[in-house]
Amino acid sequence: MLKVIVVLLGIAILYVVWQIQELRKFQCTQYEICTDKLTEEHGLVVLSDIHLWNYGKNNERLLHAIREKQPQAILLPGDLIVDTKPELFFVAEMLVKELVNIAPVYFANGNHESRLEQPTHPNYDSYQRLKQKMLQCGVHVLNNEQERLMLGTDELYIHGLELPLMYYKKGVETPLASDELANCIGEITPEGYHILLAHTPKYIPEYMAWGTDLSLSGHYHGGLVCVPGIGSIISPQFEWFPAHSFGRFDFERQTALVSRGLGTHTFHIRIFNRSEMLYVVLKPSKFL
Repeated sequence: MLKVIVVLLGIAILYVVWQIQELRKFQCTQYEICTDKLTEEHGLVVLSDIHLWNYGKNNERLLHAIREKQPQAILLPGDLIVDTKPELFFVAEMLVKELVNIAPVYFANGNHESRLEQPTHPNYDSYQRLKQKMLQCGVHVLNNEQERLMLGTDELYIHGLELPLMYYKKGVETPLASDELANCIGEITPEGYHILLAHTPKYIPEYMAWGTDLSLSGHYHGGLVCVPGIGSIISPQFEWFPAHSFGRFDFERQTALVSRGLGTHTFHIRIFNRSEMLYVVLKPSKFL
């Protein structure tokens, strides 16, 4: 019996050491997307679910990886912070101040920020101060708004979707209302290449039906625990084997990318599910 206890204790210690090391690592996952709506090649970095995480002092390892890519824009589809940790909001502030020196930064609220948009939330004022600092340093905050980004002669539209919090309820299946996207961010126009920052990947088919060329999501953290050959086990909303937990999903001429995210909160677990930043290369169809 003592031998069994010693073996189990040894396994537990090895697991803890492995997880501590694994949570300090991230990878860069690159995707190439071809479209007939562009005439030149463009590189974009996507950072999702950072959750106040630090990779090295002041996130220097992450910033170094981003600078190496020399992106033309940096896109943040939500959960830059943890809504219960206002004392650490300075981590997010320091990060975005460095990001805007690399490339234009576009941000849309995730569920953590959306909770902090409620005036009754105890950390409402802290988040409003952070958001104001983000705006002052040049971050494009797009909550149910859009902005045009000109890259050379190519016209890109960045849309930021902020869904009502009812769509994030745990253990509840909430279909997306057929007119929800149109009510939130309006109808899509035929001009230009459209990118949707939509924090939750739960409604990817609806994003495609709305008409975006590319949707960028996170939220599921890759499912926390992944089984090789099967995928993620459970989503943060307690969905078993979620359909779009990470990776690339193609719909004829449209694409959805879901990041595993860069941080964690509450459950600091990543099993066969390393953190990642995305590097997205948009190419004109002539490269096909």
